Amino acid sequence: MNDLIIDDLYEIRNYLDQVVDYIKKIKDQKDIFSSSFPETKEHLYEIYNDRLDFSVYQGKYFEGLAETVKRMKHSNLKNVLLSVIDGDKRSCFIFSSEDYSTILGIIFYDN
Repeated sequence: MNDLIIDDLYEIRNYLDQVVDYIKKIKDQKDIFSSSFPETKEHLYEIYNDRLDFSVYQGKYFEGLAETVKRMKHSNLKNVLLSVIDGDKRSCFIFSSEDYSTILGIIFYDN
């Protein structure tokens, strides 16, 4: 089930308004998010900006990382909700407002 959700999110990843609508529809389903927790925007920005710098240096790039870091940097949100969806083939991190009304980005990675 989660693989289908991740595939759907991947298809609409560039249309954040559609991502907001999609996540609002699925967020209350059981066992969708393997974890979901709020952190300060500054804390998450520092972590993922460092990962972006390291990935550029190493040549390993996670899809959506650069876009997410950029949106986080320019966001007015004080706290960012980090939600994880684990699939069999691929997983993703979703960065959003705590009520999912604003999506900053999604980072996809292969398992």
